[in-house]
Amino acid sequence: MKIECEKKDLLNALSVTEKIAGTNPTLPVLGCVLLVVKENTLTVRSTNLELGVESVLPVNSEEDGVIAVPSAVFYNTIQNTFDSKITLQTKGDTVVISTKHSTTTLNTQPNEDFPSLPVIDSSVGCTIKTDELIRGIQSVVYSASHSTIKPELSSVYIYENDKKINFVATDSFRLAEKVIQIKQKNSLSQSFLLPLRNAVEIVRILNQIGDTDVVLKITDNQISFEVDNIYITSRVIDGVFPDYKQIIPKDYVTEVVVLKQDLLNTFKKINIFSDRFGQVSIAVEPKKKLFTVSAHNSSVGETNDSIDAVIKGESIDMRFNYRYIYDCLSSIHSDSITLLFTGIGKPLIIKGVSDESFLYLVMPMNK
Repeated sequence: MKIECEKKDLLNALSVTEKIAGTNPTLPVLGCVLLVVKENTLTVRSTNLELGVESVLPVNSEEDGVIAVPSAVFYNTIQNTFDSKITLQTKGDTVVISTKHSTTTLNTQPNEDFPSLPVIDSSVGCTIKTDELIRGIQSVVYSASHSTIKPELSSVYIYENDKKINFVATDSFRLAEKVIQIKQKNSLSQSFLLPLRNAVEIVRILNQIGDTDVVLKITDNQISFEVDNIYITSRVIDGVFPDYKQIIPKDYVTEVVVLKQDLLNTFKKINIFSDRFGQVSIAVEPKKKLFTVSAHNSSVGETNDSIDAVIKGESIDMRFNYRYIYDCLSSIHSDSITLLFTGIGKPLIIKGVSDESFLYLVMPMNK
């Protein structure tokens, strides 16, 4: 194999693929990126068997070929090469990286066992804007469970309803739902469960691309994302997501409206004083027009902060994990936030004022 390419093009491809590669004792070649040169194109591929990604870039090739090189070493080498033109040439079991001012030789690994990525040939899928997909996943992904005991909870549930794509995640202590109104005419006719880890990586990759169309194709066990010169495949979880609509309360006893920035500032401070369980107290006193957040830490001290609020309903005093409330605030884009208390020991609903696209449910803690 011998090619010449632009450093920025190769670095872009590696920034997308390099992090997918990882340590696998039974298949060491997965710690590499596979470089496939054919007819003046270079395909850079990596996979961890759960998630795979390919990026294609134009090159000037004198000789086609296939090699596998350790991903982290190769990426760091290219990243710290300062010349704009790079030549890659294989010599035996090595690849020589040449520029105007440097020559580096890296060992390669046998590439025969490097897996190919699944080709999703399915008519089921849709086209969606990358920023819509990113916004949908990012708005809920932090609510997914990090435990794999129940795989359906360690995933983002994505489905379409009435020309709107719903993104939902829950770890059974909290639940986030984001609804995106899609502009495209096609529809997502099949729901799917995207594994948490893969969802995070897919967002990372799409964030590097910019706003454009991404084509989703789905089968029973795989989904692909095609955008520009990048092809991503991911396993989907075989499971049934809980019927979450049934657990969302329809009624509430207390309504509090506060400025988002006030609540955000208060919870940043509360973080310092919360105990090892992250517990904070929220007290609402409608007659005194007080909305108070307090925390006590025996080794640090305590704090008690009142926030200006519009309050309706009953007095209430409950405890929550501060992190579970703080996490959702970045997903709310309106200036004011509504907190709906449904009773002692019952869920708290959080959403933006005049914004029905996001809903967050969090369970209280016991004293």
